[in-house]
Amino acid sequence: MGKEVAKRKTPTPEERAAKKAFAVEEKIKKGVGAIRQVWIALAGYLHEFYSERMWEHLGHDKFEEWLGTPEIGLGRSQVYALIEAYEELVVKREVEEAVLAELEATKLAVVLPALRRGEVELEEALADCESLSRSALREKYGKAVPAERVPLIQCEDCGCMKRPKTEAEAAEQIPGQMSVEEANAA
Repeated sequence: MGKEVAKRKTPTPEERAAKKAFAVEEKIKKGVGAIRQVWIALAGYLHEFYSERMWEHLGHDKFEEWLGTPEIGLGRSQVYALIEAYEELVVKREVEEAVLAELEATKLAVVLPALRRGEVELEEALADCESLSRSALREKYGKAVPAERVPLIQCEDCGCMKRPKTEAEAAEQIPGQMSVEEANAA
């Protein structure tokens, strides 16, 4: 009784190419996951640096001047988009950084204008960022408005820089009542 030797099938070129594509795609997915974890931390650092005008302590007259240094080299619009997202979502709406770390910053940039205008609830906007493609988000929310410099004013009480209240926030505040920012500064 002879042993039958199982013949190994040699993968076809197409099978080898598909296997390689799958392996590289997995590496890309891990890289994308790492970027998503890092963007929110960077946004927080930039927000703190910007709102406290830290560039002045490093000898720069303007934030944009500091951005242009070789060690930083970040694009102005990219930085302002990160600062704006952090301000709106973490500072103002108190979304946990861990929640945002699971989402793409570019998708958040698409929904932020509608969120600020009150056209969508926060939970729906975040769920859309998680489940919809960028093109589907643009179709639903319109084209993202490029981030501009986050306007900050100097607090008369403590001297820190903060964003001015929107008309809606000012209208909701009871005369004599402190905002969260004012209470924290007190």
